[in-house]
Amino acid sequence: MQSRIPQVLDSFASGCNCCQSILATYGEIHGLDREMALKLGSGMGGGLGHAGEACGFVSAACLLLGLKYGGVTPEAKWKANPVCLEFCDAFKAKYVSANCKDIINRDIRTLEATLKAKEEGVMRDICAPCGQFVAELLENKYDILNP
Repeated sequence: MQSRIPQVLDSFASGCNCCQSILATYGEIHGLDREMALKLGSGMGGGLGHAGEACGFVSAACLLLGLKYGGVTPEAKWKANPVCLEFCDAFKAKYVSANCKDIINRDIRTLEATLKAKEEGVMRDICAPCGQFVAELLENKYDILNP
């Protein structure tokens, strides 16, 4: 299957938040339709509702890794946890933290702060490369393109 990294970046550039960009791009491969992916990810941008907490790209990646490697029984969840932990460790090795506010070095809890960050190129210069890294990791290390 062909890489979907450009699709992730196009989705992000055209207004999807970080979580939506990943979920909507890869979700359908694992049984999550686009509309549901967009709804599911709508409150995750900016680090859990713009609180600056868990990066939306990281949150989406862990949700997808759960779809691919996890299951519905208590025992099955333990199959996904080490995969997600490994993913998060790889992310933090590059970005030091998995928290949005630490990655972008600012608070974007208000609409005004978010618009200012966009105006200053934060989403383009910091977030988009972060999304590319997550997509590359998902595709190259975690085989997310295959169900």
